[in-house]
Amino acid sequence: MKIPQLLFVLASICAICALSTAAAAQAPPGYYTSVDASNPSALRSSLHAVIDDHQRYPYTSSATDTWNILELAQQDPSNSSRILDVYKNESYAKQGGGNADYNREHTWPKSYGFPNDNSSNYPYTDCHVLFLCDSSYNSSRSNKPFRDASSGDSEKTTVANNGAGGGGGGFPGDSNWTFGSFTSGGWQVWTERKGDVARALLYLDIRYEGGNHGSTGVSEPDLILTDNESLIDSSNTGSNESVAYMGLLSVLLQWHADDPVDNYERNGNDVIYSFQGNRNPFIDHPEWVDCLYSGNCGPPAAAGSFCFGDGSGTPCPCGNSGIAGRGCENSFFFVGAEIATNGSSSLMAGDLRLDVFGSVPSQPGLFFQGTAALNGGQGVPFGDGLRCVGGAVIRLQVAFANGFGDTSTTANVGLVGGATAGSTMHYQWWYRDPASSPCGNGFNLSQAYEVLWEL
Repeated sequence: MKIPQLLFVLASICAICALSTAAAAQAPPGYYTSVDASNPSALRSSLHAVIDDHQRYPYTSSATDTWNILELAQQDPSNSSRILDVYKNESYAKQGGGNADYNREHTWPKSYGFPNDNSSNYPYTDCHVLFLCDSSYNSSRSNKPFRDASSGDSEKTTVANNGAGGGGGGFPGDSNWTFGSFTSGGWQVWTERKGDVARALLYLDIRYEGGNHGSTGVSEPDLILTDNESLIDSSNTGSNESVAYMGLLSVLLQWHADDPVDNYERNGNDVIYSFQGNRNPFIDHPEWVDCLYSGNCGPPAAAGSFCFGDGSGTPCPCGNSGIAGRGCENSFFFVGAEIATNGSSSLMAGDLRLDVFGSVPSQPGLFFQGTAALNGGQGVPFGDGLRCVGGAVIRLQVAFANGFGDTSTTANVGLVGGATAGSTMHYQWWYRDPASSPCGNGFNLSQAYEVLWEL
């Protein structure tokens, strides 16, 4: 399809709601340099070494504590004086500890392995696993494992905020679902946060492997995810344990796949890193989950990002530069939109997904593919951005960004694009921007991504 036809597709799609979004960031250069992802064992040990030995902050204190950190990590993208809670998706005014609206949820229930808070209990105050949560929903979840529920179970609805949540009455809808109690019960997290919760527990499974803290010398528990309900039940002793279990692992792995990382989650990871000094690696590298738990440790997609709107190459059309690694600035996201890949470049696997972050919330866009990189990979001015992809251009998929400006392909990218083994294809996201766009052209583009397809 030719570019004018692509523009017609965009122009024919309208969106009504445009919401603000939180800025995303990335791991600092070199943070994961020592990680060996060649096999599950090597990845587990090398990744543990990177994220181990973080700085502990007190649970509650007159100095900086978990309340301070979490209220920054879960800040409402639409209002910096408010937070979004994890299960209800309610927006609450920031109030600190002791308020009647929200409290702190241990997604790995503290009763399963580390119930007694003290200066030596690192998982108790680890903000990568703590979430601000509507108090009544926290009580409803209690210490039930994470499981898939059914339509006959109890529904805990969400509130519509930032383009997500709301509704109810249909299963699963945008609701949480719960049944039973203790180990025999279950809690199913609503669609937009099930991946966040899954990645928090996967982080704990790698971060805490027994032994001693490298700086303080205190002993740490070995926290293990499993589907074995007997092992999970045995961890609920009321005492701090050297080994503890939680799950269900198979459910969490599926939730991780079903709910990709978004900008809200990335922002939280950056905030927590700025205090604790360690990151949740599965937010930065979601593909590592497949290696660790499924043994799929083949090379990542043979790909490369290019054609940035940061002023390093072709200038953005009206001086609206983004930041390194992204497209030109748009009306809602000063850093620009980013396109990235998730999965492998294997045509047989068919698991390559294109992800977009930092687009204009609730607005439509188009994933398209081309056989060539324009202007030596520097791109040419086009709308409010740079068109980087040319040659034989085809349309892959129209999609809408969510309330955080994120979206992904659902189609088989290699199949729809007609890629063959050994072929190099170039991908870009072209999206609608309202009349308030920086240059006034009404549309913009991400940077581009190149993929070398393999059999």
